[in-house]
Parts: sequence; C-alpha cells; structure tokens
Amino acid sequence: MKKKKWLAVLTATAVVCSLAACGNTKPEEKAEEAVETPVAAEEETGGEAEEEKSLKIGLSMFTLEYPFYVTMCDAFEEACEEKGYEVIATNGSTDATTQLNNCLDLINKGIDVMVLTSWYGDALAEAFDLCEEKGIPIFIMDTSNLPEGGKYVTRIGTVNEDAGYVGGLYVGKYLTDNGIDTVDTVLLDSGDEVSTARKDGYLKGLEEKGITVNVMNEYFCSSREEAMANMEDALTTYSEIDLVIGTSAQHGLGAYSACVSAGREEMLIASMDGEKEEMEEIDKKGIYLCTITQDPAGMSKVILENIEGYMFDGETFDEFQSMPAGVYSVEGQISADELE
Repeated sequence: MKKKKWLAVLTATAVVCSLAACGNTKPEEKAEEAVETPVAAEEETGGEAEEEKSLKIGLSMFTLEYPFYVTMCDAFEEACEEKGYEVIATNGSTDATTQLNNCLDLINKGIDVMVLTSWYGDALAEAFDLCEEKGIPIFIMDTSNLPEGGKYVTRIGTVNEDAGYVGGLYVGKYLTDNGIDTVDTVLLDSGDEVSTARKDGYLKGLEEKGITVNVMNEYFCSSREEAMANMEDALTTYSEIDLVIGTSAQHGLGAYSACVSAGREEMLIASMDGEKEEMEEIDKKGIYLCTITQDPAGMSKVILENIEGYMFDGETFDEFQSMPAGVYSVEGQISADELE
C-alpha cells in the first residue's frame, strides 16, 4: 500500500514538472513553432504595407518641336513611370487653340491633375475655369503668360530676363577681357513676351559690363529655318557684324548655319536653351561663344514632387518657384552665382 502511494506521488510530481516546463517556454520559442500570422508577414516586408497611391496626370505641352520641351516631357513621363502614375501627354504644336482643345480633352478623360507648359497661357482661360469647376489642381512649368484670375497651385521656371542678364554678363566680361567695349549687333527673337524678356536681359547684362551695343537690326523668327534666312539677309546687308544674340537655340543654330555657309566668321554668337547641338559647336571654340542653360528635367522632377506633396500630404507651395540659369561656354558650365 505504501509502495502504491509513493508511485502516485512520483507521478504527480512529474506532471507538475512537465506543466512548469511548458509555462517557462520563451515567447520567441513559441513564435518559431506558431503558424505565420499577418503581423509576422508585415514584419518580413518592413512593416505595415503602404496603401498604393495612384494619380492620373494630364500633361499639356505647348510644343514638342523643341528639344528643350522634349527633355522636359520625357523627364516628367519617366519620373511618373517610376512612381506608377498614369500620364497622358499632348502636344499643342505651338498653336494656342490646339493646346486649349488638348486641355479640354484631358479634362474630359478624368484626370486628377493638370500640368501645363505654354507660351500663351493667357489663351487657356477656359481650361483654367473648367479645372477649377471640377476640382482639378493645375501645376505650371516654364510659362509666363497666364489668364487673369486663373487659379493654380504653383508655377516653376526660370525668370527670362534674369536668364538673359546672366548671358549678358558672361558675354560682356568676355568682350572686356579682349579689349572690346563697343559691338555692332544683330538680334534674333520671336517677338513674344518670353523672347523679348530674354533679349532685354542680355542687353542689360552687356550694359552692366560697360559694353555699348549698337543694334543694327532686330529680326523676328519662330523657327531655325527662319532664323537662318534672316541671318542670311543680315550678312548680305552688313559687311561686318560683331555680335549676334539669339533668344533660343533655334535662333542661335540658324544664325550659325548661315554664317558658316557664307564663310563669315568675324562675329560671335550668343544664344539660349543649352541644347546638346549648341554645346557641340561651342566646344569647337569657333564663333559660337555661349548659350544660356536652364534645367527642364529638373523642373519636371520638382513639379512632380510638388504634385505628390499637394495631393497626398496637403502641402502648400510658393506661387512661383525660380530655377536658376547658367551659361555654357568654352570654359564649361558656369553658374549664375559665379557670374554675378
């Protein structure tokens, strides 16, 4: 009888010890044995999965006939593709009516955001009004003229007169360093507000450096071909030209082609836009002296960051965000700060 009682005690003790051992199992050991839970899955992917963000963006380009705007458009589309956003891009082909119709079409396609570039933004009042009515925010790149009362979130670009001024400072310094204080000059521009501001900036910068500019003629042209034809006329009219100022790459390159064809290389050519073809000619250290550079790809990336901040985080922005200009010359890229 005593033996049976002893065995019972031993059995009870073993059960208690077994239960105690289970009670002392470490939490991490339990987790290893457990079936994976949603929380564990989230930890493996770096925490709680973020809600997927989507946007449908209308990109209305005034033109895609100029490399500057092609670069801007491509950079914006690439940045959106990386984020998984849908972009519908349109080309106004330098026609304000075509661009307006493009904008209205984009609105009808149910876009969440409108991005505009234009030379004649004031002709797009109907699109601004409709976007406001439908609650579609507008973001603007490289556009100076806007409709009166047209509402938008923010605008980014280079102040045209300031950009021209930077170019004028560089050319003025180059001339004074070479002992020149007076130049007979031909101007090539489009005659619109943007082009006029660029031209005025160039002349202001030259004057700042003590250069007297004798403007022999000002030709209005909207394409490279027109610039070339006008420069050919100038070469026929004037036996000697010291300086040619173009307010776009198309003006500068058109003038350069005319001068090379005519075998006239007494002048210097200064222009704007910083296109690859310009830089290649400048690197030859011939008559193509310099071009003012802007950053179209940088503008696109900043404006997309602004869109995300506004749409997802309720951020606000300055009405205008300035992107600085620089100058590309035989000395390489020079910043505005260095010139000023």
